[in-house]
Amino acid sequence: MKLMYPEYLWGLLALSIPIIIHLFNFRKFQKVYFSNIDLLKEVKLETKSKSRLKHLIILALRLLAISALVLAFAQPYIPVNQEQKHGENVVSIYIDNSHSMDSKGVNGFRLELAKEQSENIVNNYGPTDLFQIITNDFEGRHQRLYNKQEAIQLINEIEPSFQSRTFSEIYARQTDLLKHESANKFAYWLSDFQEYACDFNSIQPDSSLALYGIPYENKSSQNLYIDSIWFETPVRKSGVEDHVNALVHNEGDKELEFKVNLEVNGSNQAFVNYTIAPGQKLTCEIPFTVHTNGVQHARLSLNDYPDADLTFDDDYFFSYYIQPAVKILHLHTKGLMNDSAGFFGALYGNDPDFLFKNEQLSTFDFSTLGSYDLVILNGITSFSNGLINELKSYNSAGGSICIYPSANADIGSYNELLQPIASITLSPQITAQNKVSNLAKEHPIFDGIFELVPDNIDLPTVNLSYPLGLPSSSYAIPLYTLQDGNPFFVFHSSLKGSVSICSTPLDEQFGNWPKHALFVPTMLRIAEFSKFRPHYDYTIGKDITVDAPNTIAVSDEVSIEGVESDFSFLPEIKITNQSANFIVHNQIKSAGSYNVNVNGNTADGIAFNYSRDESQLQFLSGDQLLEAMANSDLNSTFSIIEGADSSDGIALESVVNGQKYWWHLLLAALIFLALEIAVYRLLK
Repeated sequence: MKLMYPEYLWGLLALSIPIIIHLFNFRKFQKVYFSNIDLLKEVKLETKSKSRLKHLIILALRLLAISALVLAFAQPYIPVNQEQKHGENVVSIYIDNSHSMDSKGVNGFRLELAKEQSENIVNNYGPTDLFQIITNDFEGRHQRLYNKQEAIQLINEIEPSFQSRTFSEIYARQTDLLKHESANKFAYWLSDFQEYACDFNSIQPDSSLALYGIPYENKSSQNLYIDSIWFETPVRKSGVEDHVNALVHNEGDKELEFKVNLEVNGSNQAFVNYTIAPGQKLTCEIPFTVHTNGVQHARLSLNDYPDADLTFDDDYFFSYYIQPAVKILHLHTKGLMNDSAGFFGALYGNDPDFLFKNEQLSTFDFSTLGSYDLVILNGITSFSNGLINELKSYNSAGGSICIYPSANADIGSYNELLQPIASITLSPQITAQNKVSNLAKEHPIFDGIFELVPDNIDLPTVNLSYPLGLPSSSYAIPLYTLQDGNPFFVFHSSLKGSVSICSTPLDEQFGNWPKHALFVPTMLRIAEFSKFRPHYDYTIGKDITVDAPNTIAVSDEVSIEGVESDFSFLPEIKITNQSANFIVHNQIKSAGSYNVNVNGNTADGIAFNYSRDESQLQFLSGDQLLEAMANSDLNSTFSIIEGADSSDGIALESVVNGQKYWWHLLLAALIFLALEIAVYRLLK
């Protein structure tokens, strides 16, 4: 037990007053002589004994009353934290305003209850104490200290947030602000302690910071949500049936029937009914067909969801762009002007899905390289340093490269280009009869090409080849493999662009590949894959950098506008070499589809979704929270305060200032005074 105001103990000196009165101001007995005093002596002795007892009881009651009154002014208390000290305090209060907290509990919505109890915490501190109010939003204004009135105003302004944070992130923000403070330091976490966020082992504790966890029990047991989407093939075309796959999670203990509805550009395209087992994941395939080119804004929605409190994850937005044609550039040396260019010209030249251009390497303007989707390098003997740098920048910006080596290729310059971007190496050529013995028919490149691959399929033959080296760390995949085990045709796909290379020159004297039946579908698919877009959507608050159209220039006027809202803002544009990105700086706060407008015209579409972390219904109970803390370095500084979401609530005054006993002592003082009066009147 400690005293809030120990200086009041000087008041105990007042105990001497009743003692002095007792010693010097009691009435004395006078002697009266009688002839027969035997009876009177007996009465005298009895009366004197009772009087002495009465005054001793009154003295004791007065001493107890004065002591209780003095101690009441000193305000004894038992602190919740044994390190709690008297003096000024700095207090950091984290209020979890994530989606899971914006649900109904025993006493109403948990977030509103957390705000109310945070305000009570502030009110129970002193007028000179300072406060930090922090939420998942990590706003700049939450990284400073406020007085009581300002802190309460910030608490009242808190709204549900799309953001989700781990407790290591929260603790780092709190300690970053409080570490230079010399006053008593306290931190509070008001949260439902969702399991994914409880990374306590990642926290380096500050021993001077007393930490209190106030859990809000969340018993949500049913939630159905869309986790992610993907396409089986990377190419989107208008007028061709497509299939989008959605991964649906059932975070519950009941079998559910539900409907997945697909909407594209505001029009319903398809819906499919499914049944999902409890606690399972299910891949839902939805077929649809789009008949227009350009930006396509799509939304998948779940109907018949079981929990009306958790609806933020029932919609999934995604966007993609269908271009009228793939732009292909064929770069070659002068000797191949009308030779192998004929293969590609015949393949791409008359197809409306492709825009084919034939250029000689020595006269090509490399400033226009970024406007092409696929660059075919055919029969080039060596690559200069300048050309290598241009091709590296082009590939890192999302461009695709296909290489057919020259019969007298400079191995060193080829490796300087291929090793950094694809981890592929060329070895000196081998002149020998060889044949393709295997193809990776499971690769997405071949998806939809073969109905059946016979055992005796006719495969290409080669007379000259460059062995291709693929280290174990490489993501390159041999689409075709020769009989000697070396790759014949390799495909490497990165997050943006792709690199493919054939081990033999594109010349009939070195093999029958350019006239083989597999040449046409392979090169068509290589061209189609050059339009592969890896990001169909972004996660709000996590994806800071967004892919931008490579045609954007610094001087362009660019804005991002909501498709179904009036929201718009000007993003920061970062252009490096031929790569362009938007930096959105958390300006997008609502899930949905957005248009990218360049100089007043729609150039692209992007989609944002809320994080699915909050969709996982695993929460730590009070006992589990204590167990998790016991296994972390926070155990010595952490205390848990239970009952925040119960019908009885919590006594926050005792949480802040400990268990106080001043009113017990004041009541005791009144009781002692009442007993004194009773003794004085009743003992005659």
